[in-house]
Amino acid sequence: MKSFDVVKAALTLSGEPDQLIPFYRNWADAYDEDVSNEQYYAPEYIADYFSKIQEQTRIGKPEHSVSNIEILDAGCGTGLVGIALQQKGYCTIDGCDLSPEMIELAQQKGCYRSLFEGVDLNYLTSFKKKQYDAIVCCGVFTHGHVSSAAIKELIKVTRKEGIIVVSVRKSYFESTDFQVVFDRLEKGGHIKIVSHVIGPYILEEGAHYLGFQVF
Repeated sequence: MKSFDVVKAALTLSGEPDQLIPFYRNWADAYDEDVSNEQYYAPEYIADYFSKIQEQTRIGKPEHSVSNIEILDAGCGTGLVGIALQQKGYCTIDGCDLSPEMIELAQQKGCYRSLFEGVDLNYLTSFKKKQYDAIVCCGVFTHGHVSSAAIKELIKVTRKEGIIVVSVRKSYFESTDFQVVFDRLEKGGHIKIVSHVIGPYILEEGAHYLGFQVF
């Protein structure tokens, strides 16, 4: 399949592990090349966006340096976001993904402290509550993949006053309940939206990027 065709095919999945796991098993080796061909800007963009949110919110205590902020790259895939974060100076990064084959490739990037395979973002039972200072979640909130319900799972494993930065493909955000979910969580005092912008994602369309602090 051509790069465009396989990227489009990924958007037709059901979001269930029994479809996602075999699809990414077959795609893993060609993934980086295919998304590069389709001008997948999101990893670099979200790393820059995360850096700005982190500086604005000053995660944790003042003595926290960029190097020791504990970050979870949720849905890390082959490690493209990990590389982009490392280039920004972040070096305490864990990654998790549903696909063992994608995790194997992420391991080869050399930018993660620990990696966890078989992780369904809808059920983050592999992690302790309030385990991370920050979470970056890029490319998984899209058609055929992870729903808005996973936002609450990300919040559970983020420390108080920590930050979460996510991308949501534009057409997916605007055809589902993401705005309602974020509004409800903010109104309930669970989060504070620090930034919400529309930025580059992939050649075909942009994405909503949100940075929010957990309370």
